[in-house]
Amino acid sequence: MARSLEAGPFPAREILLDSRLFQPGGAMSKNTLLISTLAGGLLLSGSVARAENVSLVAHLLGGNNVPANKSDAFGEGQFTYDTASRTLDYYVTYDGIAPSKIEIHGPASASENGALVANFPVSESPVTGKVTLTLDQGAALVAGRAYVDIHSQAFANGEIRGQIGK
Repeated sequence: MARSLEAGPFPAREILLDSRLFQPGGAMSKNTLLISTLAGGLLLSGSVARAENVSLVAHLLGGNNVPANKSDAFGEGQFTYDTASRTLDYYVTYDGIAPSKIEIHGPASASENGALVANFPVSESPVTGKVTLTLDQGAALVAGRAYVDIHSQAFANGEIRGQIGK
């Protein structure tokens, strides 16, 4: 004799069970079925990636550069990172600087210099676009371990910089 059980939080499905399985000497006990079902549910829920858009910001100043400088230039970066596609949308504004390079670096804290992650095309403010990051670069970005910096002829190693964070 078969009966139907509700599949729980998953889309409505029916599981047909043969009651002979639960008789003494049957192939499966109710406890074994329960444990197997719970373990399967945990495996499924743990393997499902949860995509999200993460909003991030950076405030660029000469004093944030490593080493710090006395530039009067300033800027701001607004970012949206899509964890599923690993795409980073950027919108960077600046004033008081003639950029020669605009870049993201990481992983690095605010007091460290990091490896180059991406170059942005140099244009008049604002600079906008998209770049695709690797899994490690995306993880560093979301963890606050990436920064954007703008270089100029006067400050070839970077004139203004801002740590990217939430």
